[in-house]
Amino acid sequence: LYRSLTSYEQVGETVTLKNKKYNRVYLTEEAQLDMSKVEIYNADFDQAVVVKDSSSLAILNSQILSKNTAITSVGEETIINAISSEMASYGLFVLDISDKALFTGSNLKITNLSENGSGINVRSEASMVINNSNVSVKGVGVETDAIVSISNSEITSSSLKFYEGASVTLTDSRFYTDHGLLLVDNPTENKIHVSLNLEKVKLNTTYGAALSMIDAKASVKISESTIGQNSKNVMSLSNSEGTLTLCNTSIEGNINTDETSSLNILLKQESVLIGQINNENKYNTVTIQIEEASVWELTQDSYVRGIILKDKTLNGIKSNGHAIYYDTKCATNTWLNGNTIYLEDGGKITPDN
Repeated sequence: LYRSLTSYEQVGETVTLKNKKYNRVYLTEEAQLDMSKVEIYNADFDQAVVVKDSSSLAILNSQILSKNTAITSVGEETIINAISSEMASYGLFVLDISDKALFTGSNLKITNLSENGSGINVRSEASMVINNSNVSVKGVGVETDAIVSISNSEITSSSLKFYEGASVTLTDSRFYTDHGLLLVDNPTENKIHVSLNLEKVKLNTTYGAALSMIDAKASVKISESTIGQNSKNVMSLSNSEGTLTLCNTSIEGNINTDETSSLNILLKQESVLIGQINNENKYNTVTIQIEEASVWELTQDSYVRGIILKDKTLNGIKSNGHAIYYDTKCATNTWLNGNTIYLEDGGKITPDN
């Protein structure tokens, strides 16, 4: 079958294709192609579909199977819109979107059939918006330093990796991972921040922390979501600066940082954090702010840099008999006056001497 197929190449022009079979589709120089019920089986080229030079491609009810990348889109004003289609690869990525290209998709099935291949790569100021889709890979599900929005979808992968420069929104979706969401340094671009917003998301992590920051600056907002991890670690920071905001969300698990990191946590809108902070390493690198109607419930002694309570009745802390050790040098703690405050359920807020 593969040997009998030919390559379709289009330079400029506007064309519609239906019920065709090819081993490659190649668009360049502002070509515009609408294809429906097209099958592409690629065993000869590095990419099954290439869209570049301000070209545009609309894909409907089609199938793409490639020995390497299924779709590559490169360049500003290069656009792909895919609906109700299947895309599979045996290579490094299934979708590779870069250099200010735009990819939108709905009702997609994206699969990498190799043992360590990844799903979606969105880099260099490109953008991606997908919904009602399924991604299944053994490697990284989504890898990006650009703009990505995923809604009403399901991704099964080893992890999702967001480099500095990424702005990622995950909504009404489910993520089943081995190693959670990784927010990491950008080795190729001069970017300095990752923005991650999770709303009505279910995230399951088998090993390690659900959220890991590594050599990065990042902000994470989690709203109305469920975060589960077998190791009971919510977040881990290594040489990073981060903020974590919980809105109307309950999370059970621990937060750990190394001594070179800093983390600001905000609990708001009836959020609950059940776990300890830096119990093992005893670093004062985390500041936690607990707004009214939100609660931090301790499972072990914890160490913080600063603690801010909007409710001065201390109802925002359920200590279960454990202690919170704070840094007396932190200006945030002036309201404590360097004193020890004993809590009703047997715990205490006390200076870390």
